[in-house]
Order: sequence, then C-alpha cells, then structure tokens
Amino acid sequence: MDWFAPWPEEALVAVAHHFLSEFPIVCTPEVKASMVTTMGVYHRKVSETCESYFERFRRRTHVTPKSYLSFINGYKTLYHQNHEHINTLAQRMNVGLNKLMEASVSVAKLSKELEVSEKELVVASAKADKVLAEVMVRTEAATIIKNEVQTVSDKAQMIVDEITQERAIAEEKLEAAKPALQEAENALNQFVKDKINEETVELLQPYFDMEDYTMENAKKVCGSVAGLLAWTRAMATFYDINKEVLPLKANLAVQEVRYKKASAEQMAAQATLAEKEAELALVQAKSDAASKEKQELVDRSEMCKNKMQAASDLIGGLSNEKVRWTQQSKEFKSQIKRLVGDVLQLTGFLSYCGPFNQNFRDMLLDMWKSDLISNNIPFTENLNLISTLVDAPTISEWNLQGLPGDDLSVQNGIIVTKASRYPLLVDPQTQGKTWITAKEKANSLQVSFIHQLFDRLLPTRVMGVHSPQQK
Repeated sequence: MDWFAPWPEEALVAVAHHFLSEFPIVCTPEVKASMVTTMGVYHRKVSETCESYFERFRRRTHVTPKSYLSFINGYKTLYHQNHEHINTLAQRMNVGLNKLMEASVSVAKLSKELEVSEKELVVASAKADKVLAEVMVRTEAATIIKNEVQTVSDKAQMIVDEITQERAIAEEKLEAAKPALQEAENALNQFVKDKINEETVELLQPYFDMEDYTMENAKKVCGSVAGLLAWTRAMATFYDINKEVLPLKANLAVQEVRYKKASAEQMAAQATLAEKEAELALVQAKSDAASKEKQELVDRSEMCKNKMQAASDLIGGLSNEKVRWTQQSKEFKSQIKRLVGDVLQLTGFLSYCGPFNQNFRDMLLDMWKSDLISNNIPFTENLNLISTLVDAPTISEWNLQGLPGDDLSVQNGIIVTKASRYPLLVDPQTQGKTWITAKEKANSLQVSFIHQLFDRLLPTRVMGVHSPQQK
C-alpha cells in the first residue's frame, strides 16, 4: 500500500482512530480525539509542504499512506518508550520522597517514644536508687550480723575441735587401761569394789614391800595364801587404775555436755548466717533487677536518640534535595501529561522531516506547534528535539565517528538511528558514509556501490530469462 494517491483527511483520521482507539494515552478522551484528528492534519500539511519544497528547490519528495501508517506506529512505539522511561524515573523519585516522609514520621514517632522512655527512666532511676539505698542498709546490717555470727561459729568450732581432741585422748587412755581394769575386776568379783579406798591400799602397802610377799612363796605355803595374795594385789591394782580412769570418765561426761552445747550453738549460728545470707541474696537480686531495668531503659533511650539523630541528619542533609525531588516529581507528572503532544512532534519529525532542509523542518515544526495549540493538546513549549531524542554522550561519540556537529547533521543522525523506516542518504560529500562506516565497524558493515550490485545481479537476471530449464 505504497501508492502515491493521497488519502482524504477524513480517511487519515479514521485510520489513526482505528489504530489508537485502544492504545493507552495519559489524557482526556477529548484530547485524544483532538490528537487523532491532528495526526491527519500533520500528514496533509506535510504533503502540501512537499509541493512547496519542489517549487522552491526543484527537489521532489513524497509522502504516502505507508508513510502515514509508519507515523502512527512510530507514535505508539515512541510514546510507550518515553512513558516507561519517565514513569520509571518518577517511581524512583517517589521512592526517595517516601523514604524522606517515612524518616520524618519515624522521627516524630521516635520523639514520642523517647519522651515516654525518659519518663520511665526517671521512675526507674528513683526506684533503683531507693532499692540500692535499701540494699546498702541491709548489707551493712547483714554484714555486722554475719561477722558476729561468724565469730560465734568460729568460737564454737574451736570448742568442738578442743573437746574432740580431749575426748580422743581420754578414750585412748581408757582403751589402754581397759585390759588391766578388766583383769582386776575379774579378780575382785566377790568384793565390793567401790569400798576400796586409798586408806585400804596404804594399809596393804607394807605387805607389798616385803621381799617374800610373792606368789611363788604363797603357793609354797598354801593355796589359800596364794589366793589371798592375788586378791590383795588385784585390789591395789584396781584402785590404782580406777583412780586414773574415774576422772577420765567424769571428764568425758562433762566434755560431752560441752560438746553438745557447742554443737548446738554452732548449728544455730550457721542457721542464722544462712538466713542472713539468703536475705542479702534476695535484696541483691532485687537491686540487680532494678539496675538491669534502669540500664535497659538507658540503652533504649540511647538507641532511640541515635535513630532519631540519624533520621534527623538524613532529613537535614536532604532538605534541599526534598524540595528538588518534590518539584521534579511534579515535573514528571506534567511531562507525562504533555507526552501526548510532545511525542506527536517527535514522531512527526522522525517520520516526515528527513527529506527537508533545516528551514523547512523548522517551518513544519512551527505549523505543527500551532495545530497543537489550536486543538488544546498539551505539549512542552520549548521542546528541544535533539536533547529529547538523544543524549550528549551519544552525540559526542557520533562526532568522534565523523558526524559533523551542526544541528542539521545531528538531526540527520537521529533520523538514521531512530526512524522506523530505513533512510536514504543523499551524501555528495560522503560525510554520512564516513560516519556510518565508523559507527558500524564493530558490526562488520560491508559497503557496496550501485554499479557493483548492478554488475553482479544483471547476468543472473539474463541467465534466468534465457535458461532452457525455465519456461
């Protein structure tokens, strides 16, 4: 459908409406209807400009229905790309603004939390100080009692140790005397042992001192005499041993009473000591809990202050940025609203301005701008085609590759790289060829001349006509 017969403007508008009725554009239905109508006007005015261009420069250029369809498709593509790009930037900006807003809310919240925390800290500090004072009083009292009890306990332990030692000595002596005492008791079974006293033993002593008062002599005289001698000596031996054993037994009885008393005092002292230590541990635990609660509040307050300070620093540091971001966010929204007209200008330029020189390009853009104004279509007043369609680093790269730096050459470079249809370059000075060759060098571009193509293709065509295998 690339014939030269022009379509009437109503048909152009109908075709645009067909392809764009379901296409999402950020504008009112009235603006969208005006934009669809303006597309047909654009195409008609370009067709008229082609005639004016021929009359003035004798250079024939054409626009066809195919050109119009490319214009419509180009509009859809460029609008979608620009809308996505601006929308992405707006979302990023809004994320930053939301973070600043969250930081402001966080500061207000942290401020309230800090206020509550500081009040709680005052109460906790007073409570901890009160408990600490109580602990100190109780600790001093408990320490005094503990020292007193410890003294009593140590004294009782000394008595217990002393009694234990004396009892061991007495028991050892009793154990040593037990065989002799038992032997003497056995010899005196028929005699009341308790009646033996020191006087009796003294009366017997002269007999014991006699040289012939021995068991051998007594047995020689008579058996009864021997028994009497043995009995008298047993009586003296029993008295001597018992004289030493009785005090030991009496002392053991006394020491046993002292031991029981000392042990009871020691146990009572240890019980009192354990009770005081338990009371002290309880008070200390109470103090530790109060101190821990106070420290936790101090840590929480400090953390709250640090967070609030960090958020405040962030807000303060970005206060100027917030103004700029807010303004930029509004500008993004405005740009999206103006896209409907801006993309119409940009797509018109890419689709139609290629064959014309700079003056006619500017004239077309001015006419289209008037159409946008008359049809109440939003657009950017001083829209810069070059900076909108390509960035400065790309232009610098093109210049290094051989493209001249004037606006017309840069516009031509934009049309070559961004137009939806393949361009035809009229390049008598070969600047375009030099630039494209350098630009596409990495893609292994091959340059062919028309006569080379003609020479290579013509024999094939002739062979195809004259080949006997083909009818």
